[in-house]
Amino acid sequence: MRVRRACAVPLEADSGMKRNQKASLFSQKIDRVALVTYFLGAVVPLVALTVVAEHYVLPSLSDRNAALGLIALVVSIALLSLASFVILRRVTRNTLASMNADNARLASLLDVSSKLAGAQHVTEATSRCARSALDLAGAPMAYVFLRTSGEEVTNLAETRGENAEKVYQKIHAPLGKLVDLVLSGGRPALSDDPGLCSEGASGMSAAVVPIPGERAPVGALAVVRARSAPFEPAEVDALSTLAALASVSLSNADLRDAQRNFFSHVTDIIVHALDSHLGYHTGHSERVAQISNRLGRALDLDETRMERLHFAALLHDIGMLKIDRSQQMSRKVCEKHTILGHRMLSHIRLWQDLGPIVLHHHEWYDGSGYPEGISGDAIPLESRIIGLAEAFDTMTNVASYKETMSLEAAMREVDDGAGTQFDPRVVEVFRALVEQGVIEA
Repeated sequence: MRVRRACAVPLEADSGMKRNQKASLFSQKIDRVALVTYFLGAVVPLVALTVVAEHYVLPSLSDRNAALGLIALVVSIALLSLASFVILRRVTRNTLASMNADNARLASLLDVSSKLAGAQHVTEATSRCARSALDLAGAPMAYVFLRTSGEEVTNLAETRGENAEKVYQKIHAPLGKLVDLVLSGGRPALSDDPGLCSEGASGMSAAVVPIPGERAPVGALAVVRARSAPFEPAEVDALSTLAALASVSLSNADLRDAQRNFFSHVTDIIVHALDSHLGYHTGHSERVAQISNRLGRALDLDETRMERLHFAALLHDIGMLKIDRSQQMSRKVCEKHTILGHRMLSHIRLWQDLGPIVLHHHEWYDGSGYPEGISGDAIPLESRIIGLAEAFDTMTNVASYKETMSLEAAMREVDDGAGTQFDPRVVEVFRALVEQGVIEA
């Protein structure tokens, strides 16, 4: 295997033509400036020198060789100035092309940075990294490899590009060796291994860069493209920058996954503790969450609000943990559970957003609820949803402190409460879900 260091950065295909057109116009402007400068700085003085030589110098020279020498000097100066102009023009064009390519890569990386920063899951981060690598390197195939946590095993986490998976089956051995080399050395590498050119994957070469970690690379980003378009150092540098951005995104996504895992399991523990503490309403929180989730979907809440609604529904009665079991049936005491729940959640950063929802889930739409007596849209929509879901479950479930109602009787209560206790729009959606069989007693 022949390996050398490299860095690759891809240009976006769609915007490539526009950038090339702008570069061409810019180059033409530079050409005009260079031509005018050359004309004023070289051609005009050379013409003046020629006129002076022809009218004043040549007539005074009696030696023919001296005259020919002067003419040759003038011609040589003309040729040298022309050659200098051509070289300067070529250097200028190449410099501009390089600057435009670098600017395009920078713009692409800035765009990628914002997208990667918003990745919520590890799979989302690897997917965006691979897609961006295709654009940056102008490559048909990209692969993201990640090390298994706590192990040295490297797994293929993401593939992008047409036929990428099929091609990988043919080149996985040489590409895997290159990935291992990059992970062990922590440095980018290029490969022209003949193994990448066998069995239908003819004419391909790969660039692999490490995805940095705290102590060692946590993975590698690989792009594969035609051997006829070799990777330039600037391209590999850009891919290395992309890999560094992906590293931060993966770390953040992993942290978010850990937080969600913690969030979910601790919530589950608290809900079971609440069921045990109350001694009645067993499973009430889970049922309220289920109904609330279905209502939230029907009301087109986005994923962030749906997640907030779900956990607020599970924890809506968390304040009851602060109320002694002997006082649970006291209406005056129990009404404090919304305030107590709000205080408990507000002290936990991960649950702060749930506090206002829990605080207001017993407010009535007409303002006659508690604890603050707010009304209408001043009540968070999530609180209005939970309020209806809780009332319905209390009316229809046998594990309740109230006498159980039939579905029809409960729906009459819900309809009667529209505009007073409940938000009429939420009631309308709720009734439709009951008629569809999505929500049952």
